[in-house]
Amino acid sequence: MIFHIVKRELYDHLSSLRFALTALLIFILMIVNAVMFVGEYKQRINRYGRRVRASHDRLKTRCDNLYRLVQKGPGNLHKKPSALAFCADGGEELLFGRVNGGSASRTRDWRRGDSSYKFTEIWRLAYPPHFDLMFIAEQIPKERSIMPAYIKIDWGFVTAVLLSFMGILFTFDAISGEQERGTLRLMLANSISRNTVICGKFLGAFFTISIPFLIGTIVSLSIIYLSETVQFDDSYWIRLGAIVCVALVYTSIFILLGILISSRVKESATSLAILLLIWTVWVVLMPNALGSLGNRLQSRPTAKEFIAQARDSREDLQTRYFARIKEPPRREIPAMIATALGAEYVNKDAELRDRLHAGYLSAELRQIQTARSLTRISPAAIVQYAFEALAGTGMPRHLDFISQTRQYARQFRQFLIDTDRADPESPHAIGIPEGTSQKPVNFDAVPKFEDQHRFSTDFNAAIVDLLLLILFLLVLFVGTFLSFLRMEIG
Repeated sequence: MIFHIVKRELYDHLSSLRFALTALLIFILMIVNAVMFVGEYKQRINRYGRRVRASHDRLKTRCDNLYRLVQKGPGNLHKKPSALAFCADGGEELLFGRVNGGSASRTRDWRRGDSSYKFTEIWRLAYPPHFDLMFIAEQIPKERSIMPAYIKIDWGFVTAVLLSFMGILFTFDAISGEQERGTLRLMLANSISRNTVICGKFLGAFFTISIPFLIGTIVSLSIIYLSETVQFDDSYWIRLGAIVCVALVYTSIFILLGILISSRVKESATSLAILLLIWTVWVVLMPNALGSLGNRLQSRPTAKEFIAQARDSREDLQTRYFARIKEPPRREIPAMIATALGAEYVNKDAELRDRLHAGYLSAELRQIQTARSLTRISPAAIVQYAFEALAGTGMPRHLDFISQTRQYARQFRQFLIDTDRADPESPHAIGIPEGTSQKPVNFDAVPKFEDQHRFSTDFNAAIVDLLLLILFLLVLFVGTFLSFLRMEIG
């Protein structure tokens, strides 16, 4: 019997004008998404390749001696564009595509009597303090405004906005419409259980929405695949399958919501008005309003406060070390006390700058995570975050990129230490020219940074959002069934 109900629902939906219009809109958006992505991704990947090659060229010129490599390092570390950005762009153009690495070659003057010496900064990572991850700073450059000039069309947008709207559009009269026509009483009088009716209604709407969406995804993927812009491997197909499943779970939430509201009111017009209000608040207003509220709930230091703190901390470190240095460093084996203290100061200064930047970044992240946690009240925000994590874009991807740069920085520093230890002519006080090996370094042996899209990391970032979507689905599933079972048939 459930087959007949599903068949009837599919016939009613597929032959309706609302299905034709929404299906056409999905096809158009998916085609536009694929065409725009092909052009944009080619530009991004070419730009990324040029920057990486330029960084390697600069790194090669710094291998003429070890100290220069210690001072200049590998330079900036660049983030690789995501090949699945067409699923969820995640503001990739707004987030920074690199982590700054290097030094400004600033010097600190040591003086004692007639003696003087200039200590030069060495390479370290620095996330720029005058820019914010999500652009919540006091002043935002116009070219990096958080509000783009147009809506970014991706699978996340189609799912969060269009599929949710279709979910209520095809179910607002699922029960109330049958009541108004008198067919619900007739249906239940033919020994059809209420469970069968509700399952048939759900499956009919689910298949109606899934068909154009799945066809649209196939068309979009076909355009991208045939363009040979992206070489899809096994992990990409797993990610895409997970994204489609998340989209269908999200759609089911709004289908159940539509059936629930339709079973609680007697008129279809009332059901539609209530559902449109819920959709507007839940999908459109909540993510933006709660995101702004979250930014205000969690405080963080301003860029000016950070710079002042960094200046005071570095001056304190300088005062403590400069008081212990009695003479200028000289190149002697073993390293003299002044050389050892000078090298220790330079390295401590680099560590301090790393720690200060990491602390500033952590404060930003706490503010962002607070805002994201609040917006998870809306399933539209949840599905967007899940898409970004699975596609390897947005904030989860950016945090993984920063984590990879930190791991690489530790690897690179260890390489410098090991290389210096292998030189018997070095005083082994790495950090200043008098204590560091001056021999050339084999460029091929120097560790190179390579940004990687790690599926395990991305999937772990999506777990919370996947569980929240399933929780929403279960709550509405139980609520819809209980509501219809207790409903009085008029």
